[in-house]
Amino acid sequence: MSKYLSCVLIAACLLLALRSVQAAYPINPILVDDSIYVSQQGIYRFDRNQSEPLWSSLQGVETFEPVIHEALLLVGSTQGLYALELETGRIAWHIEKQHTLFTPSISTWAFAGSLQGTLYAIDPEHGDIIWRSQFPGWIYSPVVNEATTLLWTGGQTHKIYALSATEGSVEHKIATTQELVFSPVDLGNNQIAVNLFDGNTLVIAALTGKKEGVLKGDSQPMDVLRRGNTIYRSHRDGTLSTFGETKLEFNWRKSFAAQDLTLHPSRPGYLLLSDRDRSLILLDLVRVDDACHMQPDGQWILPLQIDAKEIIFFRKSMQPPRLTLVQFQAQCK
Repeated sequence: MSKYLSCVLIAACLLLALRSVQAAYPINPILVDDSIYVSQQGIYRFDRNQSEPLWSSLQGVETFEPVIHEALLLVGSTQGLYALELETGRIAWHIEKQHTLFTPSISTWAFAGSLQGTLYAIDPEHGDIIWRSQFPGWIYSPVVNEATTLLWTGGQTHKIYALSATEGSVEHKIATTQELVFSPVDLGNNQIAVNLFDGNTLVIAALTGKKEGVLKGDSQPMDVLRRGNTIYRSHRDGTLSTFGETKLEFNWRKSFAAQDLTLHPSRPGYLLLSDRDRSLILLDLVRVDDACHMQPDGQWILPLQIDAKEIIFFRKSMQPPRLTLVQFQAQCK
């Protein structure tokens, strides 16, 4: 077999492999069966029914949201990219120790952005770097479009990029007037959402790079997601906006807090939100005018909705550094 034909076959097999795997994205905390993995200056594993962690790892390291790949948990940090064993928390591999790498998106390979502008494709099993692509300024970890194996990303430059997942070459480049607010978001239906600092969200066709519309806003977006046929977007001014998924038309906007409205992991049919004043808001998407406002006693971080009433969050102590898990039944005010 010729060298050229071998390369073509390898590339074709790799393309099929990439297309066959559902992408996984960072989230904090992560619930898997009865285990919860949470990142807060280190990584902790909890049983959802116990207040003390089963294990902790990377204590004192500034870690980002984790993501799970098979028996490993991958987490970016200010000291490179780590892979930990899910069962024990032991370090399986560690790369780029001198750089800040964001937690990767995973689809057969792990794709991690970095503060120094390098986007990496990494073998998630062993930590081998497959390719690197360099950009001016920081670059976020990308969204993976399974249909075309394109990676959608952006960062400090006023551009959105689509790269080939197999090679790292730039396939599409879209100019913007603003920097991106965090990583692009997969809306499903082959649509990518890109939040900009000016309050707007660009919606892009992931297959072609065509701009499909703009979700208008006058306050910096925080988070955006799609539930059913509706797109929800939280804002730094404490408001929540909704848009139609098909025509991207504006539906409504409501004020739920005085500042920085953040979305947290929640169950289907709900949104779990919080603000900087440490108020929790549980929104039933069938009864959006009857939001459940809660103020748990004491300082808490990183809430996670378990079911219609049960919420888990964490409390942090400094001496010694540790997290404890708290189970909280939603009590509305």
